[in-house]
Amino acid sequence: MRTRVIRIPLDPLEIVNAHVVRGERAVLVDTGWPGSEPVLLKRLAETGVRPEDLSLILLTHGHVDHFGAAGGLRQSLGVPVAIHRLDADSPRRGGNPPFHATGWAGRILAPFLHDRGTHRLKPFEPDVLIDGEMRLDDFGVAASAIPTPGHTPGCVSLLTDGGEAVVGDLIMGGLIRRWRPGYPIYADDLDRLRQSVRLLLERSPRIIHCAHGGPFTPERVARRFGLMQSDIRTTAGT
Repeated sequence: MRTRVIRIPLDPLEIVNAHVVRGERAVLVDTGWPGSEPVLLKRLAETGVRPEDLSLILLTHGHVDHFGAAGGLRQSLGVPVAIHRLDADSPRRGGNPPFHATGWAGRILAPFLHDRGTHRLKPFEPDVLIDGEMRLDDFGVAASAIPTPGHTPGCVSLLTDGGEAVVGDLIMGGLIRRWRPGYPIYADDLDRLRQSVRLLLERSPRIIHCAHGGPFTPERVARRFGLMQSDIRTTAGT
């Protein structure tokens, strides 16, 4: 079965999106805020994904709007949760790491977002700790989880063998112009983030799915991040 990515909007305005990667089985990428379990399961059912189809919950990073419902789904469905080892303390503690704003929007929103939903979180120990690139064939999808740090130290992206990327908050749509790719409103290390965007583009994705906004073509992302084609050493097929 061909592996494909389906966006799962978690609110009416599609501000926060999870994604499901379907192959022989299904991998859920991110889970939204705490309490998102009912809408997430409803949206999955609408796409034809049954709870028993899920083989893994892959968290792109350790922010509450991405792992908030993971513990509840893990408990109710018995599905393992994977996260990079450098971000694993967030679900263990049940909270966000410090936010580092990249501009005015992040500074304004930080007091409202940092502790949002954390009172509803139950800390949990992730089942799979990612350290380096990890193939997902054992979970029924032809794809890899690739470290793409910068937004957080342990940020990862998923790249299918067919060229679809799911990048979490490595790249974000604008708060108003969600179809315009750009920097996330928070980032631990902007230089590493730029390097990760370049790394992603070197893998020759044909479409890039984000948790906020998008999807985007690689050409639009390259232009937005000031990368020329000559700067990108493609590694398609590797």
